[in-house]
Amino acid sequence: MSRYSVSERIFIVRTYYSNNNSPIVTQRKFATEFKLKTTGTSASTINRLIPKFERTSSVCDDMFGNVGRPLSVKTPEKIERTSQVFERSPRTSIRKAAQQVGIKRESVRQIAVANLQLFPYKIQIHQRLSQRSVEQRLEFANTIVEMTYNDQFDVNMLWCSDEAHFHLDGYVNKQNWRICGTENLHFAIEKSLYPRRVTVWCALSSRGIVGAIFFEQTVNSARYVEALRNQFIPAIQSEPDFENMWFMQDGATPHRTNEVFDLLEEHFNERIVALGYPKLKNMGIDWPPYSPDLNPCDSFLWGYIKDKVYAGNPQSIEDLKTVIQTVIESIETSTLSE
Repeated sequence: MSRYSVSERIFIVRTYYSNNNSPIVTQRKFATEFKLKTTGTSASTINRLIPKFERTSSVCDDMFGNVGRPLSVKTPEKIERTSQVFERSPRTSIRKAAQQVGIKRESVRQIAVANLQLFPYKIQIHQRLSQRSVEQRLEFANTIVEMTYNDQFDVNMLWCSDEAHFHLDGYVNKQNWRICGTENLHFAIEKSLYPRRVTVWCALSSRGIVGAIFFEQTVNSARYVEALRNQFIPAIQSEPDFENMWFMQDGATPHRTNEVFDLLEEHFNERIVALGYPKLKNMGIDWPPYSPDLNPCDSFLWGYIKDKVYAGNPQSIEDLKTVIQTVIESIETSTLSE
């Protein structure tokens, strides 16, 4: 507004009030008075000048409120009121907080982050564990600690196994995808109606990884027994300390059949950590249910492999298998021993 002289501003104010507060009439008369070839001052300029005049009784820029950036709404009072809103209910949305405080949503967001150090955290959802499941986890931990202390169990001799699905299309979490732009790019990711995937089974220990063993069909007891008998057991049976090795599997239904337990008993005898094995064979250690966090395949291996695999965007099932195997072979033993 500094491009208008004081006399021009006075004319705008007088004309505005003498013509029923009309910005349009003010524009036209301003153009006539100052012999402009185009329409006079813009309506937005008039709408800014009039409130400033009413607030300060002056058209000069050197009056408080007529110069510089607009006064911030982040006053101590607004900050305190915002704080009280979130203290009463931490789950209050920014929109509702803005309504209660009487300021814009962006101002509430700035106050929450910059002044109150409040950040939005997502609610985590996890599976409910029964009291018995909690007790089983505690019993398992105590058993392992006691056996380790008595030299009956060596964690370096334990093979932990698990399987995971790898989809060719990968997995897209739409909640984490945002594309900033001046217009909607209508970005879309194609996905097959019937997702193409492969199931991967691995066994992991501090000495290395056996696998990947691929299943392109649903894993059932017969296919699982075949994988153990023809691929996993021959891969470790030649080791000189095989007779001291332990094998762990989770409680998936195909893992808990008589055929599977008979094969494990034949090669590992009592050195088995598996749900249901002690009940059927009267030996071994029961794997606690709902405990993927105790299995390094779940807590480390699958996440590590998927991050590497999908970064390369494989285009076919064969490409997917090749990349999975390459990533597994690239994992150093020093990483596993940690």
